[in-house]
Amino acid sequence: MKAATQLRGVFAAVLTPFDADFRPDPAKAIPYYRDLLAGGCDGLNVLGTTGEAASVGLEHRLQFMEAVAAQLPTDRMMTGTGAAALSDAVRLTHAAFDLGFSAALVIPPFYYRDASDEGILAFFTALFERAAPPPRSILLYNFPRMSGITFHADLVDRLLNAFPGIIRGIKDSSNTLDLEREIHRRHPDLELFPGSEVLLADARSDGFAGCISGSVCLWPRLAARVWRDADAADVERLVALRQSLAGPPLIETVRTRVARERNDPAWLRSIPPL
Repeated sequence: MKAATQLRGVFAAVLTPFDADFRPDPAKAIPYYRDLLAGGCDGLNVLGTTGEAASVGLEHRLQFMEAVAAQLPTDRMMTGTGAAALSDAVRLTHAAFDLGFSAALVIPPFYYRDASDEGILAFFTALFERAAPPPRSILLYNFPRMSGITFHADLVDRLLNAFPGIIRGIKDSSNTLDLEREIHRRHPDLELFPGSEVLLADARSDGFAGCISGSVCLWPRLAARVWRDADAADVERLVALRQSLAGPPLIETVRTRVARERNDPAWLRSIPPL
């Protein structure tokens, strides 16, 4: 295992291509991911929500992580390791650091939606005891619409106090700027990533770490310019482009555009029920 390097800037939460048997297809993924890294993205988040990780079986997730780590610069990559089953989250998180990924993005267990703060603390206690992540290597994944759990500011306080030196940041896919600013006020060293490029200019001005977005793959160079320069015209264009995706499900929309860009209809394939 290695300690995480600093992660900042524009991260694409990337699609996972699947073969006809609904297995992740690294032969398609790796050239695409390499193009994104060369085309404006500071880094990638593999096997997140956009990557449909919750629909992929444990062994296939591990195999895909291994294939990606063998061919791409893991110092620019994080991977989702959350799972409904504690033992699966342990295996995935441990594997992430054995393979050299810079961070593990952990969504809380997402079936028992009435879990208390104490239950979430107990989950992370068990996860960290068993997976032994290196210092500053865990990103909390706040996505209450999908998990039913909110990493509110007081819960973040409790997690940081309980596990000093382990949690490096948080991805907030609730895209609640007030929440992000409150967490940042309490913990300015925490790397904070909104889940949409709509907030990228705010993230830059507020001193956040960047953004991690499932749609930024469609306009990575523009997003990179906004993060670097915050030119008003670029900011306006980026926000308008992201807002133009409203309506159809995001993963379906991004798949359609990527399939068109790469002239490959296989990118349209999702695992049921999507």
